[in-house]
Amino acid sequence: MSPFFANYGYHPQTEWMRERQAQNPRAELYSHWMKAIHKRAVEALNHRGEAMKKYYDQKALQQPDYKEDDLGMLNGKDICTKRPSKKLSPKL
Repeated sequence: MSPFFANYGYHPQTEWMRERQAQNPRAELYSHWMKAIHKRAVEALNHRGEAMKKYYDQKALQQPDYKEDDLGMLNGKDICTKRPSKKLSPKL
């Protein structure tokens, strides 16, 4: 006895695992059409993505390689401190 049968008193339907014949022939035609449209949309998105990458790569600058312990500039505009004035804060 399965746990499902113990809870509900019948065995679950397992026909969903195999392909069923459609009762409405237009439904099969519609699903085929939707799959074709979806495939074309995915191809168009991939093509657009490649074109956008090409145009971005033409103008993109090479980013510097930062290593651990490298020094850099810090913008302290949004850093809040308990000092009464910004100019009294220590310069790091």
